[in-house]
Amino acid sequence: MHIADIDTGHGRIVAQRCSVLQATGVVPEADWPGCAVIARIDSLRQVKGKASELEQRYYISSRQLTPAELAQAVRSHWAIENQLHWVLDVTMREDASTVRKDNAPENLSLLKKIILNILRTDTSGRKKTSLRLRRKRAAWDDGLRAQLLGLKLL
Repeated sequence: MHIADIDTGHGRIVAQRCSVLQATGVVPEADWPGCAVIARIDSLRQVKGKASELEQRYYISSRQLTPAELAQAVRSHWAIENQLHWVLDVTMREDASTVRKDNAPENLSLLKKIILNILRTDTSGRKKTSLRLRRKRAAWDDGLRAQLLGLKLL
C-alpha cells in the first residue's frame, strides 16, 4: 500500500510517497521481534525552483500503520525535532556554541533543555514574553531566577 502527498510553503514544494509493507515473512522475527510493518518514504524537494535528488528513508514499526498514519507519525516526529532545535538555537544560541571537548557539549545541551522547560513553566504572569527575553530577565534578576527554580532568597 502507498499514499502520495504534496506540501507547499515557505518557498518549498515537497512531494512524498509513503509505502508500507507487512513485515510478516519479510523481516525475520528473531532479528526484529515485534516488527509489524516496514516502510519507505520517497521524497523530492524543490526550493525556490531548484529540485533536489530523490531521498529514500526507511522505517520499521511495531504498530500496524497505514501509509497515511506512518507518514503523519514521521512528519510529527520531525516537527517536534525541528521545533526543539530552532527554539534552542534562537533562545540559547546553541549553534554558536564552541564547546567541543569530552562530554561538555552533551552536558550543556541537557542543561539548556532543562532551562527551556523551566522557562516554559513560568507562572509569573509573563506568558506572552518570548523565551529568549524570559531567559535574559532571569539572568538579570536574582529574585525571578530563584522563583523559577523554586528557591527562597535569604
